[in-house]
Amino acid sequence: MRRVIAVGMFDSVHFGRWLDQFKDEPIEFLLFPSSPHRRLHPLLKDLTTGAFAAKFSLFMFSRFMGLPLWIVDQIAGNRVRGFLLRRAIETFSPNYVHALEMQNAGYIVLAALEKQKPEDVKLIVTNYGSDIYWFSKFPKHRTKIVRLLSITDYYACECQRDVQLARELDFTGIVMPVMPNAGGFSEEVLRQPLIPGADRKILAIKGYQGWVGRAHSALAALRLLRPLLEDFQIVVYSCNFSTVLVARRLRRETGLRITAFRKGQLSHSQVLELFSKSAIYVGISESDGISTSLLEAMAMGAIPVQTSTACSDEWFQNTGVTVKEIEVESISTAITAALKMVCESSHQVVNRETVRLKASKSTLLTTALSFYR
Repeated sequence: MRRVIAVGMFDSVHFGRWLDQFKDEPIEFLLFPSSPHRRLHPLLKDLTTGAFAAKFSLFMFSRFMGLPLWIVDQIAGNRVRGFLLRRAIETFSPNYVHALEMQNAGYIVLAALEKQKPEDVKLIVTNYGSDIYWFSKFPKHRTKIVRLLSITDYYACECQRDVQLARELDFTGIVMPVMPNAGGFSEEVLRQPLIPGADRKILAIKGYQGWVGRAHSALAALRLLRPLLEDFQIVVYSCNFSTVLVARRLRRETGLRITAFRKGQLSHSQVLELFSKSAIYVGISESDGISTSLLEAMAMGAIPVQTSTACSDEWFQNTGVTVKEIEVESISTAITAALKMVCESSHQVVNRETVRLKASKSTLLTTALSFYR
């Protein structure tokens, strides 16, 4: 039986979805925490308590020690978790150590393996979108990323853009097939009838603001579009608190029909339903990988308006609108262009088929299963 130590965020749906793909494989997983989690994601809880062909175990005490260990390592520079991971490697004897994300998991692995990496242990590093694209702009992070890539055997990412960036940072190992990190779409989802664009009267906006999210700029652009949006309901989802306040103020001042949902208020199925009824999806950020929301919107028939930071050019050309600059005028122009595209049904069909070809569950599962073989 193959053995894998997977280092990742225990409260992350992406970590859970990745592992869930292997539950029918003869693999023994030891899961090591990389973040200050307070709870296990439900997917992770199911995997560690259920009966599957694969075996999923948590590193000792890690269910409750994620936060304390993270706090200690803010001072110790990942030396504590690096030491514990090194001991786990010595006792578990894995075939692979897999760091799913760089700035937390990757740096812990670097602390564990940089000085002495066993020859019979292969290191896989998965880039979670912004890991290289954003953080390599900062000298301290760039240095750590270069050091991490120097001991990496296999590199996985979502965008061809990030393959090129890794090579520019002197990565000389093997690049795994480029694919979405969050898993693929089921045939059940991809077979759902597409509501015609003319019958869609919802504009969906991702509500992230802070770090790299720029939802406030998207909302500010709506002021310029008020006459065009009077017949639309505007739904802002996955909002942090400040975005909720901005959305409420915009509703009072413009009279637009705006509803804001906090992060976690809508389930995954509810988000897909939202996109299935939306004319347009708007995602504005300084940095991203593919953006799972972008793919979900394309799969469900919403015309995407997405910043170019999300590798959008690798997923659509003329069937969505790319925002090059995060400025109110640029965003409003992009939304206006998307509104003109809504009634052309061929855009919906092309976007869904793109997702089916590159991000169906069956396609990605076949690719994912190759990682540990």
